[in-house]
Amino acid sequence: MKNNLTRGGIEFLAVLLGLSGSLSIDSIVKEKDQKVQNTKILKRLYDNLVADSSDGTWNVKAYERGIKGSANVIKWCDSNPTLESITNDFEKDLSAMMIATIFVHNDEEYMALKNSGRTDLISNEDLVIELHRYYTDVGFIKTLDQYQNNFVQNQIIPYLSDFANENFHDKNKPSDKVYMNFPKVSLYRMPDINKIRFYASNMLTWQKYAKQQYESQVKKVIGIRELLRKELEL
Repeated sequence: MKNNLTRGGIEFLAVLLGLSGSLSIDSIVKEKDQKVQNTKILKRLYDNLVADSSDGTWNVKAYERGIKGSANVIKWCDSNPTLESITNDFEKDLSAMMIATIFVHNDEEYMALKNSGRTDLISNEDLVIELHRYYTDVGFIKTLDQYQNNFVQNQIIPYLSDFANENFHDKNKPSDKVYMNFPKVSLYRMPDINKIRFYASNMLTWQKYAKQQYESQVKKVIGIRELLRKELEL
């Protein structure tokens, strides 16, 4: 009887140990698969951040031109201008005043990582914090861009349409180039100076602010990419 109990206990223990071992192996395999998946996501995330860096830098330069244009328009308005004062250079500055960018940004990989609930698999806590901070700030930058685009499309362009006969980008006319593919407006009669000055001062304020935000974001991207390279051992 005693031997049967002993034998039964040993068999039960063997089954229990086998089950525990199996569960442990399954857990290790799942953990490894999750790490592999996270690594793939982080690599795609790195590629997205490279694109963010390029787009952010492009937008900084666009806003630099916008700031210059808005400032020149204000100077023009303060110079007691006449219809004869509307030169090609002024029209280019007026067009630059309307520069508002769009941040071409992809957060799909970050959201996939965040929604997986396994950011704990990232060994560098600073990387987790900086990623969260960066993608939170992106939403604010997009709001800035949207405000300026709405202001241009809903306020400035409708007003200027009564004084202009063209708002067009022609790559075959380098003398009309404002910045990259932004269009140039052509005026045929004098708009209200005070209203133009108001538009220029408003755009100058927000263009400066947006430029600062983009410069900050580009620096953040550089830092995050460095952390990602360490995490991925690139």
